[in-house]
Amino acid sequence: MPFAKLDSRSLLQLTGKDIRDFLQNLVTNDLEPLSSEKAVYAALLTPQGKFLHDFLILEDENALYLDCLTERTSDLVRRLTLYKLRADVLIEDVTDHWDLCAEFGTDTEEASSLSLGQVEMHETYRRYRDPRQESLGYRIIGKKGTNWLDEFGSPSMADEAVYHDLRLSLGIPEGGRDIQPEKNFLLEMNFEELHGVSFSKGCYVGQELTARTKHRAKIKKRLFHFTFDGDIDVGSPIRLGDKEIATVTAFSTPNGLALTRLDGWEKAKQSDTPLKPEGLTLQKPDYVNLPATET
Repeated sequence: MPFAKLDSRSLLQLTGKDIRDFLQNLVTNDLEPLSSEKAVYAALLTPQGKFLHDFLILEDENALYLDCLTERTSDLVRRLTLYKLRADVLIEDVTDHWDLCAEFGTDTEEASSLSLGQVEMHETYRRYRDPRQESLGYRIIGKKGTNWLDEFGSPSMADEAVYHDLRLSLGIPEGGRDIQPEKNFLLEMNFEELHGVSFSKGCYVGQELTARTKHRAKIKKRLFHFTFDGDIDVGSPIRLGDKEIATVTAFSTPNGLALTRLDGWEKAKQSDTPLKPEGLTLQKPDYVNLPATET
């Protein structure tokens, strides 16, 4: 399986006696399963339930680590600090001490040995199955200044863009890249199927609207995958006839993501009219579950 160093990602370290309660009251997922053997995926929302940040969370000894998007790390630290108040929590950017990598590609019997989120602890690195979907492979944080990569023999090294091409082909978004902060609602962006939200934990920021959307079946849009061999910009419409049914949120030829109206998706499936731009194909990602009337 090839490796890619994820230069677009950063690592925050949280220490202090209140770190678990602090995050549990803020993020969308339940941290009860989080341990040195289990990583989780979660998000931070606005009080109105709109997306702000997503991150992978690991526990190691007496610290929690958040794998997050580098270009939005300062905003994440700022928002966490606002909520910290008098809690015993220290937030530090420790990216300079770790390599953040993805291990991905064609699945093998060995690659299937870990369940979602399961962590392998090694002296110089931590390796875990991506808690979102098995098809994303593994994430690894390795200590800089060590030869941790040597333990994998001579792995094939890929550019980070290759990893993101895979992610887009699977229809899996990354916050800050494909999800616009303070605009999109969590369930529209497939977070339930990506194991990033709990409906059984206690309150968290934005919980009321997220739960109401879930239980009242108010989701009218979902993030879908599309393929297109031409050029198309983020924000461009995808149309069925003259009616816009989706908006492009990410694209890297030939794969893209589009926030899609479910009623428009139904009409497109029943119509012989091609989508515009011509040659574009819109698909529901395999991992996404829709009600029977919308599949």
